[in-house]
Amino acid sequence: MEGHLVTDSGSPVPKAAGRRPASDRQRPDPNDPVVQYVVHAEGFPLERAVEMIYVQGHAGNVADAARAVLGERFCEVRIEHDGHILVTVRDLTDADDDALQEIARVCGVDGWVRARRADPADLLAWEQCRHELVRLRTEHPEALTGYPGPDSDYQQPPFRIDLAPWAVDVAADLHERLGDFVELRVGALSYPLDPDRAVSSGSDRPANPLADPSQIRIELDGPLSIASGHTTTHGLLLTNLTDDTVTVHTNGQLTAQIADPSTGRAVGGYTGAQISPLIRFTAAPGHTVRIPLLVGTSSYDADLGYAVPAGRWALFATLELRDGRTLNTPLQPLTVTE
Repeated sequence: MEGHLVTDSGSPVPKAAGRRPASDRQRPDPNDPVVQYVVHAEGFPLERAVEMIYVQGHAGNVADAARAVLGERFCEVRIEHDGHILVTVRDLTDADDDALQEIARVCGVDGWVRARRADPADLLAWEQCRHELVRLRTEHPEALTGYPGPDSDYQQPPFRIDLAPWAVDVAADLHERLGDFVELRVGALSYPLDPDRAVSSGSDRPANPLADPSQIRIELDGPLSIASGHTTTHGLLLTNLTDDTVTVHTNGQLTAQIADPSTGRAVGGYTGAQISPLIRFTAAPGHTVRIPLLVGTSSYDADLGYAVPAGRWALFATLELRDGRTLNTPLQPLTVTE
């Protein structure tokens, strides 16, 4: 007979709203692209990969049941690299572990759930980090470009916080207060700088052919000047010199890369998150279309600092065309100010 789970109050664990029960779930097809990715990219045997994806599909049910049983002592559920479901619990007891194994059995993932006691030092560090994030959101909201939600009761350290390239002083303060409990990035680079990663991967300029100026003329919509460490939106004018329509696929804008005008090497750009809808800009033969251009000044090279310094630079953008071609624009002039 199937066992029943109960909460601390003795009432049955509620079924997860909107979730399919374990009995309704099928193991994924071995040819499923996700399964194949786990096999080829992660190196797991096919049978193991199928089981791992099956288990991951039950993580939400395990989380709901664990939360109902453990109450406020429940911290989080995460998937480990080997596919197991890891449940973190405040003041973990042997009885908690037994309950989690019963949850695993009822959810159809027997043997795939592990329990971990939340480290008191981690809990204290997260409380301190939450306080700092709330303060920064009030005092310097523009400094924060990515961070864990402070409303969460628990986060596993290190806590990843991304900051604007001008916010070096903010990073220094967070590092002094929280030390190794935070993983800080200022623009594209880690803080403090990691000597083994002194150049961001963003410096690898895509090896795409240049747009042919006899077919597509590219120019900025007027002179462009931007303060070091900051971000702006400008415009790129694309003129179609061919007899066919030219359509550019974007997410609503192009993203510029800042380059050394003497070498063309990318040295900086925008590093924040972006939405990714498909928005097309089309230029009929002989016509010009204006495409918004996002320009950021995060440095990719630690020798330049966290922000591209003041000076005369260049920029380029990558064009994804509807006909399948991917082209880089010719370098355009850019002035970075203090």
